[in-house]
Order: sequence, then structure tokens, then C-alpha cells
Amino acid sequence: MALLLALLVLALLTALVLEFDAEARREYREAASFRDQVKTGALMRAAVQAASAALQQDFLLDKRNGQQFDSLSDLWALPIKNYAIGDGLLSAQIQDEQGKLNLNDLITAVGDPIQSKTKIDRVRRLFELLQINPDLVDALVDWLDQDDNPRPAGAESLYYQSLKPPYRAANGPLQALSDLRLVKGFTPAIIDRLARYVTVYPIEGNAPVNINTAEPAVIQALDPDITATMAMEIVQGRPYKTKEELNRIGSFVDIGAKLRASGSVYDVKSDYFSAQLTITVNESTKTAFAVLHREPNKGRCAAKYLRML
Repeated sequence: MALLLALLVLALLTALVLEFDAEARREYREAASFRDQVKTGALMRAAVQAASAALQQDFLLDKRNGQQFDSLSDLWALPIKNYAIGDGLLSAQIQDEQGKLNLNDLITAVGDPIQSKTKIDRVRRLFELLQINPDLVDALVDWLDQDDNPRPAGAESLYYQSLKPPYRAANGPLQALSDLRLVKGFTPAIIDRLARYVTVYPIEGNAPVNINTAEPAVIQALDPDITATMAMEIVQGRPYKTKEELNRIGSFVDIGAKLRASGSVYDVKSDYFSAQLTITVNESTKTAFAVLHREPNKGRCAAKYLRML
């Protein structure tokens, strides 16, 4: 009886010890996960600063060399893979937002019908080149402009109020590319197709397209006289250190002069960039999207927008 009692007590103690050990291990894992999440958050802020520093360093290097242009051969354009930062690993890719057409430009020429039509036609040409229905531009203009008069293929608040749930047209600039999901006709597939070619930064628009980083379709959309062959010749001749260097492309001479005379349509340098950042600490991973503005005169760079993904 004494032996059986001793065995029973030993079994109970073993069960208690094992349960305590399992609970302790679970709490340890939760504490370690919380620690790693805190670290990834802190390292993400450091990663944004590192991306800003890379852009500023590029500016200072160009300044020392007496140059002022941005191209895909610059240091900032190279992807970063598993770079050790603190206790974690950083993967990052910086993109030039001015290598894309700014959708917010669609409403920056209010009061000037000719300029307004020119900017709308550029976006329509890009949609056609990407085999996206150009009538969607009407809906986008209606979403951005401040009136309630729908364009032929557009939609104003009256349409959006009929949806479930109902909402109103923004009647203002897009704050993020993901806002397109609210606009009539813009499906996730269409937004994904556009992401490589369009931007909403700077929010106020009126930023020239950087010829050194733009896709051929974006270059071709700038003017109806730019052919696919001409756009490819421009891409193959990059980088250009000045806007006038595009005159090396003989067929572009007259078009370039027209675009330069009509305002800030294209350039060879940029002020707005985006960074896709991923930080991994042990089993904790955090991804963020940041928009970085680099001052054109001093090169100082700061995050204008940061979103955790």
C-alpha cells in the first residue's frame, strides 16, 4: 500500500512538473515573440532612416561630381537582401516615384482646359498601352475633381451613394494608390497592373517624369508623337545627365523642345522615392512601405508617409 501510494504521489508530481514546464515554455515563447516584435518595430524605423541616408548620400556624391541626375544605375536603386541590421535582417528596394505618371495630375490644371485635356490624354494613352479600358479615366477624374458633374463614363457621389455600403466621392487627390479600389471600375487586378507605371506622390502633383527611370510605356504616354521605337531608343540611351541630352535621340529633338516649352513634363532627376522594407528578427517579420522626399537643394531626406503592411 505504501509503495502504491508513493508511486501515485510521484505520478502526480511528475504531471504537475510537466504542466508547469509546458506553461513556462509557452510563456517564454510569447515573451520572445513580443521581444522580437518590439525589435522589428524599432529596426523598421532605423531601416527608414537608412533608406533616407542612402538617398542623401547619392545626392552628395552627385554634387561632388558636379552632376544632378538620378538613374537606375545609382546606388539607391540596387536591391538589399538580408543585410544585417542590429539583431535582424533587412531586405529593401527603393523605387523612383517620379519615374511614373502621377494620377493626381489629372486635377492640377483646373481652370486651364487645354492643359487639363493634355494631362487627361496622357493617362488615357498609358491605359491604352497597358490594355486597360481608358474610359476608367473618366471615373478617376470624377473621383478627384470637386464638382458633382459626372463625365460620360464617370461617376460622382450619386453613384457611390447607391452602393452597399454607401460612400461619397473623395473630391480630392488620392492619398495612396490603394484608394483606387474605391473608384468605379478599378478592380484589384487593374490596380496591380497599374502599380508599376503610376503614382500618387507627390500628393499635390505637378512633378515631372524622370526619363532616366521611367518605363517605356510611361515615356510613350507623355506625347502622342512618341512611338514605341522612340521610347525604346530613349531607354537604351540612358542615363541622361541633363534634359537637353535627349537630343542625342534625333527623332525626339522637336518633341523634347515642345515638352520643355510646355512646362515641367520630364526631367532627369527626382525628389520623391518609395521604399519597400522588410525586417526579420528570428521568427518575427514586419514589412513597411515608406514614401521619402529628398530636398532638391540640400539633399536632406525625410519620410512623408509610412504604412506597415
